[in-house]
Amino acid sequence: MRRLLCLTALVFAITSSCGIDVSIYFSQEGTPREPLDVGKSLVYIVELSGAKNSMMYTVELTAGPDSSDTSISKSFTEKLNLNPGSTGILRFEVNFQSPDLRKGDFGRWLSDKNDTSIWDRTWYKATVTSLDPFEKPVVREDYTGHPTLVKVFEEFRDASVTPRKGTREDLYTYEVSVFSTAPDNITLEVAPSKNGPWTPVGTQDYTVPGSWKVLRWQNVSLDFDFTSAYYRFVGRKEKTFDGPFWPVSVEFRNESLSPERGLPDTPFRYALEVNASKEIEVSLNVWDVGSKSFVMVGRRTYRNVSSWERLEWDDVRVTATPEAYGSSQYYYGFHYVDAESPFATTKDMIGRYYAGPDVVVVWVKNTTVSPERGSAYTSYTYTAEIETTKPRCDLELQIRPPESDIWVSRGMVTYTGSNSTLVWRNVTFDEVNEDQLGMAAYRFVLDDNVLGEFPGPEFDASFRNVTYNRIGNTDRFNYKVSVRALRPIDVELLYTDDGINWINSGLIQNYSAPGNWTDLSWNNQPWHQTVKFDVKR
Repeated sequence: MRRLLCLTALVFAITSSCGIDVSIYFSQEGTPREPLDVGKSLVYIVELSGAKNSMMYTVELTAGPDSSDTSISKSFTEKLNLNPGSTGILRFEVNFQSPDLRKGDFGRWLSDKNDTSIWDRTWYKATVTSLDPFEKPVVREDYTGHPTLVKVFEEFRDASVTPRKGTREDLYTYEVSVFSTAPDNITLEVAPSKNGPWTPVGTQDYTVPGSWKVLRWQNVSLDFDFTSAYYRFVGRKEKTFDGPFWPVSVEFRNESLSPERGLPDTPFRYALEVNASKEIEVSLNVWDVGSKSFVMVGRRTYRNVSSWERLEWDDVRVTATPEAYGSSQYYYGFHYVDAESPFATTKDMIGRYYAGPDVVVVWVKNTTVSPERGSAYTSYTYTAEIETTKPRCDLELQIRPPESDIWVSRGMVTYTGSNSTLVWRNVTFDEVNEDQLGMAAYRFVLDDNVLGEFPGPEFDASFRNVTYNRIGNTDRFNYKVSVRALRPIDVELLYTDDGINWINSGLIQNYSAPGNWTDLSWNNQPWHQTVKFDVKR
């Protein structure tokens, strides 16, 4: 690691009456120049020289953050034996964030996160005395605000190396966006591995505190072989990235996910078949419907070089938020071994994410509709087996006739924790278009959220033009209906005399002209309040 010291020579070469020279400097590791980072300790260096005789000296240093209030200070004392012709150095480490110093205006400046100004009111006083009572103490003090201090915040983003893949024969361009509250010198270093050895490439100046600036290093050559190289930017802070990478060809196929729907705590299983020209690692990245971000949930090592290998991720939870729901999605990343960033992703290669799973707070696991075939007049029974983290909820059944876009509610059933299978009985479609044949649909809804849509029942017969013709002055009637069906069927007359209970008459007529409207009649029948017709199952 590069070690930078800020040595500010504000001194102060002082010659006392006894010939002692005193120099004072400031230093801080990792900081090339003022302003110094108030978040790190800094060192006051006191250098003594020019002694005529061997003598013990005592150095007292007092430092404070605010020259307008010298009561806020901290003092340090050290002793040093100085011989003629030699130089003695004492170091005093000062932490301006210590409770003794973060007071008054300075303390308020430190605490104000929005104040990014430079602090320029520091002061110090150094007193040097010897054991010789006839030597006068040497005093040096400064109230001009040095060293200046800054609350350093530095961030690197959008780091990149171009091309992303290559060898030592290629030339590369490195780029990074820098934001800092203080000027800085940013050095690019490269290495064949995360552990080094690191080679400095060059230094760029960051000169716009408080603003983002793009720094760029072009035509960089790498004087080492690598599979996955690394680079880092070193300034007041340091950050490491991976790349470039030795070229690898990758194919993939047969991505899978099961189940396709589940609760927040449902364990999902993902799989992908991979074929690559060298050993790599494959990461699974899943959209967390709770945090609304992609999360890498695991990496698998591909070892069967140049052959297809199936990689699996079991027991994957797509969110840690118990009440989260929504549609997740996922993609796979391809990494060099131990590399943090992928050199390619399935999303980049095919231009989209894989869909699923749907995360719900109520999972409709199994559904049925009975009978599976019928007409608009048939009474159906719907069931839904559910699993949920809720202790209680109301599930709504909605139905849709064939060739229709309109969903109609058929009521709610309450889940209480003891009834995992919910049942809707005697469900009919009421009035529908007389020409509607084909597959109907149904779905379950919770709080306006559709939990699942399912096909059924199949309308295999339609009825229209129901007529009632009284036979003379008798109490007997002829009932007639036009029928159209997808296949030959038996049609039964049903009736009600109280408007509530429907009775199967047992009277059957055969329909044998699939696809065509045909009139069927039930003659000389007793009076009924209402009649209807349905397929005999």
